[in-house]
Amino acid sequence: MKEFLTQPGFGAQIKNSTQKTSQIYQGQSVYKANNNIGQVIKKGDQLYLDGQHKNHLEVFDNKGKFKAVLNLDGTVNQPKTDAAKGRKL
Repeated sequence: MKEFLTQPGFGAQIKNSTQKTSQIYQGQSVYKANNNIGQVIKKGDQLYLDGQHKNHLEVFDNKGKFKAVLNLDGTVNQPKTDAAKGRKL
């Protein structure tokens, strides 16, 4: 995640708008959004970098209910989003 957060564009936007939590999910640190980011991430949402592929972010609402999978450029990855529906953080 550290490498992603140092990238210009969406990575920097995530870094400046999230706070690392003490929660770990599938070996990855969970971050909480301090304000809205783009079209999908809203203040209070939680997200983490997928630990297996390291090529997308998984986004959950403030209650841990799955919202979407985002590519590292901030676009929605619809096939992975559809496959992950019903997941909980």
